[in-house]
Amino acid sequence: MTLGIALALLATGCGQKYEQPELGARKVEILTEGKYQFKDLNKNGKLDPYEDWRLPMETRIADLVGQMTLEEKAGLMFHPNIAVPESGEIKYDFTDEEKALLAQAADEQYAGPVGPGGQGAGNMAVGQMRRTATAKAYIEEKNFRNILNNGTCAPEKFAKWSNGMQEIAEASRLGIPIMFSTDPRHGSGTGAHVRGTQYFSQFPSNEGQVGITSARDAALVEDFGAVVAEEYRAVGLHMILGPQIDVMTEPRWGRNMGCFSESAELTTEMLEAFMDGAQGKDGQVGPHKILVHLKHWPGSGPHAGGTGSWLVYPGGNQDYHYMPWKAGIAKNALAAMGYYSGTYVDTLNVNYSYIMSTEVLYNQLGFKGAICTDWGVASRGPLNPRLQGTTSLKDNYAMIYNAGVDQIGSETHPEYIVELVKEGRLSEERVNQAASRILQWHFILGLFENPYVDPSKAAGILQSEKNQTRAYEAQLKSNILLTNDGTLPAKEGIKLYVEGVKPEEAGKYATVVDKPEAADLILVRTTTVADNRGRGGFGGPQGEVNIDFPAEKWAHLQDLRKAGKPLVVAFNPTGSSCVLPPAVKTDLNASLMIFDVFDSALLDVVFGKFNPSGKLSFEVPSSMDAVRAQKEDIPFDSKDPTFAFGHGLSY
Repeated sequence: MTLGIALALLATGCGQKYEQPELGARKVEILTEGKYQFKDLNKNGKLDPYEDWRLPMETRIADLVGQMTLEEKAGLMFHPNIAVPESGEIKYDFTDEEKALLAQAADEQYAGPVGPGGQGAGNMAVGQMRRTATAKAYIEEKNFRNILNNGTCAPEKFAKWSNGMQEIAEASRLGIPIMFSTDPRHGSGTGAHVRGTQYFSQFPSNEGQVGITSARDAALVEDFGAVVAEEYRAVGLHMILGPQIDVMTEPRWGRNMGCFSESAELTTEMLEAFMDGAQGKDGQVGPHKILVHLKHWPGSGPHAGGTGSWLVYPGGNQDYHYMPWKAGIAKNALAAMGYYSGTYVDTLNVNYSYIMSTEVLYNQLGFKGAICTDWGVASRGPLNPRLQGTTSLKDNYAMIYNAGVDQIGSETHPEYIVELVKEGRLSEERVNQAASRILQWHFILGLFENPYVDPSKAAGILQSEKNQTRAYEAQLKSNILLTNDGTLPAKEGIKLYVEGVKPEEAGKYATVVDKPEAADLILVRTTTVADNRGRGGFGGPQGEVNIDFPAEKWAHLQDLRKAGKPLVVAFNPTGSSCVLPPAVKTDLNASLMIFDVFDSALLDVVFGKFNPSGKLSFEVPSSMDAVRAQKEDIPFDSKDPTFAFGHGLSY
């Protein structure tokens, strides 16, 4: 034991009684020192400082980084994907046939789509296999220890898969565990990046927090964070790639519905509540909580014209978008994700910018964690017109890491790190800094002591009655009553014509009829984009992002009005914010805004089983002309909005 480590133990342990943590060891021996036990992660038969849970985290990290090879440290600097399959089986290695396809695809050097004659099929096979990348290649050969898992699987199988992957990592030279991240999973259905059966408790919004924010209930949001943490840890997940704390001041941006609010103050309040639930009120995380990964640095709401290329601040309001970041950093956020866009401060993508990553986030805002790029940023290039298209992928890595970013999302080439160090283009000191920042995640989560979970308990935790009840309450509270001429609440047992609502669900409240003319009430549930526009923020004439409510949908609503029966419409925004015409107030008998909730949560409000209480967390512009006149970085500057921020009626 060195003098420094001895002093550290003395400083932290003088008169102190330690609490023995639960150890999970399947591939290493347990060491005993006095009355305490430790894992012999590097299999050398003695207690190393990084294995000693009594020591400060900084001391443990320094010892571990000192024992790691350059290749092992390089592996930490990537965050690739491996999705648990529905079968729950670990793919340890490729078959000979798959290896042949990989070799063929590498020879073809083809990156385009599959052609009518099958051109590019080899490359497609590579993409398919990458989604189920092998444990051998990623854990043993490339030394990856931060993996994004967006797969879906029954809880018990999911937990067993996570344990099996951790066993492979534990058996490695230094026994460094895997930190598994995931995109948001707790919507009424799975989100944009997570597809398949929904096994987790079902809150509003399939990916994001805009729905739960409309409840204006910080305690509910804190419970939301706690449920996410409990259910993630039950199956071996440790980090949410979120929450998304971009302030939605530009209504055309295609990811607004993943945010909290157009208000930086409300975003900050909700973020703090979520972090209290997810990371714990003291921010120390531990074995039963998860880490947040705040996104997207530097606040990606103010995109020029709503597109995804450049962030602009025509109102001089950049600091406004830093407000949630300052709050998250103060509550011990240890992960930040840089977005795809650039800023004109140095005409670079933010991940390539030393000013934005190091000078602003680390030096000015005091961030202490690790920065990871968004997925695919390195392959997209630096955006600077003089550089774009002239740099190699390895060049991009050098720029990103030298800017102060510690990890690259989705990429899988740690060998480039080794080459850059040997070429003198990246210092090993910088590599050590990045590795040290990243390893905070593994230590603060308690993964070095026990990365394993109990599969037999997982099914009883996910969608437990307690969690699902709270989630459904959040769905109810998220619904916003926009207009009502007295038509709502409707009486149960009436004749009801529905569109966009499952007839079998509506049948629990009323008699469902096939024609609007035969109904006492017409209920329509619709998204605010055309059916083929996906997440919203679509290109119109001259590439303009158009978020107007689709004319064809409005015309259809007018046709339904001709039936002469009360018409109620529930608008479900998708991707971007939305423009709703002022005629919503006059041409509909009642209207609501909903956020991916169950049909039953909508019907409970329509039929008065729940009195709506939700409030808009963003304003709803009245026209595209009003949107064009807004400044991208300024909140609440739409002229005569159809519905103002904070609007919401009750019965």
